[in-house]
Amino acid sequence: MRVLPLALLVGLLAVSDAKVFKKCEFARLLETRYHLSRNDIKNWVCIAEFESSFNTAAINRNRNRSTDYGIFQINNKYWCGSDYGKNVCGIPCSDLMRDDITASLRCAETVRRETERYSGRGNGYTAWVAYNSKCKNRNLDQYMADCWSRGSNSIFQF
Repeated sequence: MRVLPLALLVGLLAVSDAKVFKKCEFARLLETRYHLSRNDIKNWVCIAEFESSFNTAAINRNRNRSTDYGIFQINNKYWCGSDYGKNVCGIPCSDLMRDDITASLRCAETVRRETERYSGRGNGYTAWVAYNSKCKNRNLDQYMADCWSRGSNSIFQF
């Protein structure tokens, strides 16, 4: 019986560490801290906006009783640790809800890479519903125009 209150407390602590980014702020973080390419940045930014509204503590329950966690809405059925998932990323799902997105980005890259390997199509972003419906056929350079510095590969909005 004491396990449930402890689990709730741990969940609340994880949520209290949440951050909601602005689009260009998130793009800048991906560039400066994680040194991602412009192509990767625009895809991850689009996915994060439409999956979680840039909220690191986002949680969504699915019809199949699985749950999506964090800024990239990574699912516990395959990717993060839960009593019922495979945990391919090798992390507890609570790690995906921190304002430090290192674990989230690392796991998202694993999802992308494994999806590319499994599908053989070379675009692992298709693992995300938001990518398929909101990002895939969109001009992401135009979407990111308010964040990109003109004539540069660098983020300029602060």
